[in-house]
Amino acid sequence: MKALRHTLLLFVLPAVLFALAPTAFLYDRAAILQGEGWLLWTGHWVHFSFSHLAWNLAVLLGAGTWLEHLRPGATRRYVFIAAPLISLGLVVGAPAMHTYGGLSGLATGLVTLLALIQFRTQPAERNGWLAVLLLTAGKIAADAFSSTPIFSHFEGGSIQVSALAHLLGGLCALPVFLSISPPLRATPATAVP
Repeated sequence: MKALRHTLLLFVLPAVLFALAPTAFLYDRAAILQGEGWLLWTGHWVHFSFSHLAWNLAVLLGAGTWLEHLRPGATRRYVFIAAPLISLGLVVGAPAMHTYGGLSGLATGLVTLLALIQFRTQPAERNGWLAVLLLTAGKIAADAFSSTPIFSHFEGGSIQVSALAHLLGGLCALPVFLSISPPLRATPATAVP
């Protein structure tokens, strides 16, 4: 229950609050370059439709709660590191993208982080977690070749998927994964003479 509470406070509450004044919190490239650094974090919680918000929260609540249950604090650590890095990656790697919003980059990263941890700690389930990693990579590749979102729906055609944000989210999972020490393995008992 504690893991769910942390995940709700980290994703749902800010997303609802930022929905009340979306343009004030939206990733805005020009504003960021003029020193409004908080937009590196807040833009992720702004969404362009209810469908956009609902799909992102569904993935984040599932993956984030599971991850918090397994490794308390890992979800918050990931978000603290990944949110600004994804945004900085967009500033550098997508100079034509003037605005960005949504938790999908963070969602992609949390799924990736969860799959990496489970792949390492659950040998009997490795094939399943490898499949999750491959499906995540496939989703990112599909996003790169299509401007139409697979799950979310938007009014009008001006909003496009950012495969780069999803890729950066997945890549940000790696340093967090590497910083999480593997569980201690029980050493076989040795006979004392």
